Amino acid sequence: MHNASIVIDKAQFIRNLQSISRWINRNQKDEQRVRFCLPVKANAYGHGLVKIAQMAEEYVDYLAVSCLNEGVTLRQNGIKKPILVFAAFSPEQIHDLIIHNLEITISSLLKAKLVIDVCQRLKMSCRVHVKVDTGMNRVGVRLENAPALINFIHNSGCMELTGVYSHLASSDRPDDDFTYGQISQFAEIVTWVKKLKSDVICHLANSGGVCYYPDSYLDMVRPGIFCYGYSPGDSVVDNELNMVKPCFSLKSQVIYFKVVAKNSGISYNQKYITNTQTRIVTVPIGYGDGYRRALSNCGEALIHGHKYRVAGTICMDMLMVDIGPDGVAFVGDEVVLIGKQGANEITLDSVAKKCQTITYEILCGFNERIPRVYS
Repeated sequence: MHNASIVIDKAQFIRNLQSISRWINRNQKDEQRVRFCLPVKANAYGHGLVKIAQMAEEYVDYLAVSCLNEGVTLRQNGIKKPILVFAAFSPEQIHDLIIHNLEITISSLLKAKLVIDVCQRLKMSCRVHVKVDTGMNRVGVRLENAPALINFIHNSGCMELTGVYSHLASSDRPDDDFTYGQISQFAEIVTWVKKLKSDVICHLANSGGVCYYPDSYLDMVRPGIFCYGYSPGDSVVDNELNMVKPCFSLKSQVIYFKVVAKNSGISYNQKYITNTQTRIVTVPIGYGDGYRRALSNCGEALIHGHKYRVAGTICMDMLMVDIGPDGVAFVGDEVVLIGKQGANEITLDSVAKKCQTITYEILCGFNERIPRVYS
């Protein structure tokens, strides 16, 4: 086992799902219940694809992945709930998408025809969601071309029109005019498609939509980062959604302790110089695990409830922490790099800001070398 681990609080993760589910359905009758789709792409935002999906399956209606490989992995591990694949696919992937009963995103007539060819060859049908571009300009059929594509799929005979969706580009802040415009544009497609097929699942709300834009809920919501406990923006959510909290901690341990003289350099190129005789501990985690090199000389660690500074350049497999001339640490002591210890906490937000990035990137950067522990 690695001497570092990512610890997932199972009970908190489930509370997050339950809180979101109650909130999106607070004004709904049973027959109007808003479906809940949990994105588990990118290794469930670093939390562990298979285990998170298995824990969540009881509490959600759908799971969503980015690519074929993620979807197949879930099916091979016993996941039965519908799985939507967000990303565009290549022609050679269509066969496996269909035989593993994965719901396919289609955004062009060309891709629709390719899917029909494989369906006919396999003598199978598949479930399809049409993605409409309302302003993200990433993938998605243009609004003016959406009706023709949707009609083509609906009348294909081998593709079931299951969903129509779009993606909000700037919903991480409330009262955003561009987001209101996207919601309004998508509402036009919703009105039209419901006349064509009333049970089509229309979905738009991501994490920001769930937190700030109730008009975007429609038939299903897809909150990603928020399900794992992180606000999509800086605005406080003052309602039941306050119960949503992080369930992720990054922990390691002291593997070496040394007393270092004043004016000694620490790590590569001596970019940290001790200003007094001090105590340095070594922790077995580095950028090879996904702990960012940008945290050199500015990252923090909790040891015995005290917060200390990362000292020197972070190595591929190790980092050093200056615990000062009077700090206490022993080999084997717990080190928390993200999360709580005693009355102190190192938040993921603070780590992301030090790295000049977003929480998503930090979470997704921790690789499989670090085991996930579910407690």
